[in-house]
Amino acid sequence: MKKVFLTVLVVGLFVAAVAVPPAWSQGKKVNFSLNAGVQTDIFNGTSFDKALFTLDGRAGIRLGGSFEISPEVMVVFSYLSMFGGSGGTLVYPGAMLNYRSGNFFIGAGVILPWWFAGGDSGTENLSPKFNVGFTFPNNIQITAYYYCWTGSGIDLFDAGFAGITLGYRF
Repeated sequence: MKKVFLTVLVVGLFVAAVAVPPAWSQGKKVNFSLNAGVQTDIFNGTSFDKALFTLDGRAGIRLGGSFEISPEVMVVFSYLSMFGGSGGTLVYPGAMLNYRSGNFFIGAGVILPWWFAGGDSGTENLSPKFNVGFTFPNNIQITAYYYCWTGSGIDLFDAGFAGITLGYRF
C-alpha cells in the first residue's frame, strides 16, 4: 500500500514539475490555497452525525482559459471518532480537474485515502471526488465537496464524506 501512495505522490510531483514552468512562461497563473473546514459522513443510517476538522493545501495550474488541474493534499483529524473510537488521521493526496467560469468552479478527480492510527498506517482504494466552489474578489475561497468511499461490496454512492472548506487563495 505504501508503494501505491509513493507512486501516486511521485507522479503528482512529476506532473506539477512539468506543468508549472510552461504555465508561468506563458503568463498563466498558478495559484495556491490553504483551507480549513469540516467534514461529515454520508452512510446509510449515520449520515451527518459527527463533524471532523480538516486542513488542506491546493495548487491551481491553469490549462487554457477555463480549465485547471489542482493537485491537493487534505488532512482529516480524529477520523476514528466517527466510528466510536478516538484519534486517527487521514491524509488524502489527490488531483482535481476543475472548470472555471469567472470566480465559480466545479470539478471532479480522484484521491487516495491514507490512514494513520495507533502506530499503523495503510491506504485504501482510489476514490472519486467532486467539488464546487467560489472565489470571492478578496481571494477568500469557499468549496463544498463529496467523495465516495470505495471498497469491496460498496457501490459508488453508498458511502462517502461531504465537507465544506473556507480558505485563502494566493
